[in-house]
Amino acid sequence: MKGKRKVDLAFMRTTALLLVTMFPIYPATPVLTRSYDNGRNGANTTENTLTPALVATSLVKVKSLKIMKSPAEPDDPRIEAQPLYVPGLVMKKDNKPHNVVFVASMGNLVHAFDADAPEGQDLLWTSTLLSNPYPPIAKPAQNPESRETNVDLWGINILWGILSTPVIDLDKQQMYLVNWIKGPDPNNPVLLLHQIDLTDGKEIGKGQQLKAALTDAGGKPVLDFRGKAVQLNPNQKQRAALLLSPLRGQHKTLFIGITGGEVPGDPHGWMVAVDVDTFKQTAAIPTTQQGFGGGIWQGAAGPASDDQGNVYVMTGNGGFDIKKQGGDTTAGQLVDFNGTRDFAEAFIRFKYQSAGAGKGSLALADWYIPFQDSKRSNQGNPDYQDQDLGGGGPILPKGTTLMMGAGKDGILYVLDRNNLGKKINDNTALKQPPLFVTFNGLGLSTSPLNNALDFQLGGGPDPGQGPPRKTHHQHSSPAYWTGSTGSFLFDWGENESLRSWQVDPVSGQVSFLGKSAEIASRASALDQSIGGMTGGMISVSSSGANNGIVWTLAPIDGNANQAVVAGIVRAYDATAFDQINNTDDTRKLKLLWDSTRAGVTFNFSKFCPPMVADGKLYVATYSGRVDVYALKP
Repeated sequence: MKGKRKVDLAFMRTTALLLVTMFPIYPATPVLTRSYDNGRNGANTTENTLTPALVATSLVKVKSLKIMKSPAEPDDPRIEAQPLYVPGLVMKKDNKPHNVVFVASMGNLVHAFDADAPEGQDLLWTSTLLSNPYPPIAKPAQNPESRETNVDLWGINILWGILSTPVIDLDKQQMYLVNWIKGPDPNNPVLLLHQIDLTDGKEIGKGQQLKAALTDAGGKPVLDFRGKAVQLNPNQKQRAALLLSPLRGQHKTLFIGITGGEVPGDPHGWMVAVDVDTFKQTAAIPTTQQGFGGGIWQGAAGPASDDQGNVYVMTGNGGFDIKKQGGDTTAGQLVDFNGTRDFAEAFIRFKYQSAGAGKGSLALADWYIPFQDSKRSNQGNPDYQDQDLGGGGPILPKGTTLMMGAGKDGILYVLDRNNLGKKINDNTALKQPPLFVTFNGLGLSTSPLNNALDFQLGGGPDPGQGPPRKTHHQHSSPAYWTGSTGSFLFDWGENESLRSWQVDPVSGQVSFLGKSAEIASRASALDQSIGGMTGGMISVSSSGANNGIVWTLAPIDGNANQAVVAGIVRAYDATAFDQINNTDDTRKLKLLWDSTRAGVTFNFSKFCPPMVADGKLYVATYSGRVDVYALKP
């Protein structure tokens, strides 16, 4: 018997090895943060089901994760946060494992869905402890088309609750999120930080109000040049995705970027740090101290971090010093910031130092300012312009020491993240000259002749048309992926096409490969229109270095910043090109599939990239649902 048992065991081992070889078992892939990783590369490289060939022929919509079954329900149909995903999570309701998709809403609800259960039978729990979202107050309309509110220029959202993408701490089986609630002052919401249990949606402890103020060595408030205290105001948006560093492991820190204002006298941008072990806010630092702005919003992309715990951001408009004149603190001359106290329009590296449980400090360790707003002109107007470098977010390409990012000017900046340079308007700090990446550029120099003085709003003049006639803003962040034939960068600016670029991971040199025939968020049928936000939101899936697919979500046309517009999701081959070139003779990216082929229509979710996990594509919408696509059975 013993001999036979040895033979049987040997046979079983051989058979099991053969089955694994023939039918490999791939590990499930959690999606714990926006853009898949803390470097914000935007690539899921463990997707082994969806291939270009199968997507082109077999991708269909299988269901929707509905946060609203009727318009009368207490929620906002406009989902702003990227869905997150945890496979094999044991839920308290039945003590069974589920592949769970988490959807946070502007109505201050978090919904947990079973990714594999039939539609209507897939809701595992809804967290209602975060209710009481802030209902913005409508401002008097200047014209019938205006829906301006006290928190939003265009008044698209009905409610303001969970705006940013939360982050999941899988080690603790918790989710961290920031939301707005209605406070005692109808003009100002309250900004809160929460932690909830992934297995039942219950809140752990109580929500903490985010507060920050800059004080001097004696503890007195620091005043900016307008005589206002430098502090975090409750009506400042928290749009950037949350960052948990490290994403897995011990002694994590949560980082929260806060927006600033856009005109002199407005609030200052902030970076806030929270010790996860004690769940206490330990540090906060403003990006501007004397001027204004420098907000961290990044088209909803999150701050990035490296293995050493450094945190990287791109800041937005503002940063002017204001000279007082005649004793009047509200009047004066705008003078450009000089990189000592104000860091608007900047690439920034923060360094966090833990000083024990519940204690720590934040310092601005390094920076680069590619331009100063007043130095840029638009049609001869030297005044402040809405350039907004921080309209996009940074990425830290895997396996490199690079930092890359592009904002509203449509210019890609490539830096050494270990040495940003501490320079202003000085291209010598860059790994390559600044490069236009979001518009056609045929007939033009690939780089601005003078990054500051010769730049014109909108991404440079179209050939033969003089001043720019449409914007080419880059919002959110590009996607970076390394395939079997090299490393690639993908970006999609508004009023333009998806672009593919080859990247040398050592030198940082970027070269154009091709573009899509399709246009994102065209302002109108006339190319001479200005506007048309927000361009395409991008992610990549692959099986390691193979089967790369670029997934995009974009408005079909119109301006998604000013109105609710129709959207479309598309899939492109990451490396193969179409046999027919574009009309301008550039190589055409190979379109594999789009959502209209699946017969799906929906309202576009501004700033929210598609998410792929374990053979399924998840697309957030402004239609009260997340659409789920998979291969035909």
